[in-house]
Amino acid sequence: MAENTTRPSLPIRVSARVTGDSALIKALLTHPMENGLGKTAAGEAIPANFITEVSVFVNDALVASLQTGPGIAADPLFGWKVGGVRIGDAVRVSWRDNQGAEQSQASTAR
Repeated sequence: MAENTTRPSLPIRVSARVTGDSALIKALLTHPMENGLGKTAAGEAIPANFITEVSVFVNDALVASLQTGPGIAADPLFGWKVGGVRIGDAVRVSWRDNQGAEQSQASTAR
């Protein structure tokens, strides 16, 4: 997924902590997650804007993928326990939303 260039940056915070032969990968996704039912103070509808897909990669291999919808809270925190991850492995989390924006962030397993 390409990094979002059409809107201000919506960062992802990624961490991967190795314990034994697996890692706990956590990702805090910065996103408004508007469900399309809200209104501004002036009473105008706020358009739907929510993450629809999240993917997790370890050393460029897809290890998890999920589809989400408008029922997820703003700035969601996700976590995955993934086997076979070693200290120093490259971990990347990416998302795509219903408006076509995409974001991706990498980290190193520790």
